[in-house]
Amino acid sequence: MTVPPASFRLTKIERKQIEKRQGLNNDHRIGVRLWALLWLDEGKSETDVAQLLHRNARTVRHWLRLYTTQGLEALCTLQYKGSKGQLSQAQGQQLRDEVKSGRFRSARQVRQWLQDTFGVRYSESGTKKLLQRLGCSFHKASGFLFKAKRDKQEAFVAKYEAQRQEVGPTCRRYFVDGVHPIWGVEILFYCWLLVGQRLEVGVGGGRKRLNILGAYCPEDHEYLDRRYVKENLNAQSLIDLMQLMRQRHPQVKRFVLYLDNARYHHARLVSEWIAKIQQEEGVVFLLEFLPAYSPNLNLIERLWKFLRKKALQQWHPTFEAMQREVAGVLDHLADYEKELATLMAEQFRLVPETASEAA
Repeated sequence: MTVPPASFRLTKIERKQIEKRQGLNNDHRIGVRLWALLWLDEGKSETDVAQLLHRNARTVRHWLRLYTTQGLEALCTLQYKGSKGQLSQAQGQQLRDEVKSGRFRSARQVRQWLQDTFGVRYSESGTKKLLQRLGCSFHKASGFLFKAKRDKQEAFVAKYEAQRQEVGPTCRRYFVDGVHPIWGVEILFYCWLLVGQRLEVGVGGGRKRLNILGAYCPEDHEYLDRRYVKENLNAQSLIDLMQLMRQRHPQVKRFVLYLDNARYHHARLVSEWIAKIQQEEGVVFLLEFLPAYSPNLNLIERLWKFLRKKALQQWHPTFEAMQREVAGVLDHLADYEKELATLMAEQFRLVPETASEAA
């Protein structure tokens, strides 16, 4: 029978046993349990003991019940094995299948589904623990442009893999894209604050922006770009970038560029320049255009996301300060080698195949 906390008292022998165990103990988790008994014996309340040990009163009450019903050894045993749970293996798999559908927006909905489907009751916290045991997590859904065509994306990836075999001393490949950091706009972020606190962050008017046309090589991770403050990106920007590639790699005779369908990428000025360079110098620039609505196939898009995280989610007092912060990231990508190793891997997420496509 459990002794009520108000009347809990240790005999002299029991207290000496606990004090002796405390002296021999090296595990902090057991130590706090023993201190709880000693302080309760001195007349402190469960609430006071819980506050001293940074636990809740229910935990202290559980330790006391464990000691009074099963003894000191049970209290000092940490290899506690919980119940096997209320779901069978098949039921757990059925729940996993339901979770994969994305139908649940909260643990409360899962809790109700468990009760309606299997007739078992879980608390909300117990439902969350169950989901974690089953390998589930709570995170944001990933979006994709619904107009994208999976078959065209698959064809692009197949062609891309074939072109990997061409890479060598005289052939290089780059992913090309533009990014436009705007001063004082992309700085809002999430952070921990005190309850009721408001953190005010000044933002600009969005009139000053930096225009960058960048190129990323998946083979050796080289990054090149052209940056403009007053000019917008246009056909000449792409020509400037290709000229930079030629300067950096004069031995290369074939450049393969993967890029989106921006209008200036298709400009006559670009095609005429490419034809001229091929005729005069024998250097080929092959423009491989990504399928429509497929930013997920452009590796450099991931680099832009990384840039925003590192350089733009903070206040810059001037436009020039923002430029320096952007340059501090793009001009020193080697400093982020470990972070970029996984991010820039040549693994492409294709859009889901819709029922109409499958048919």
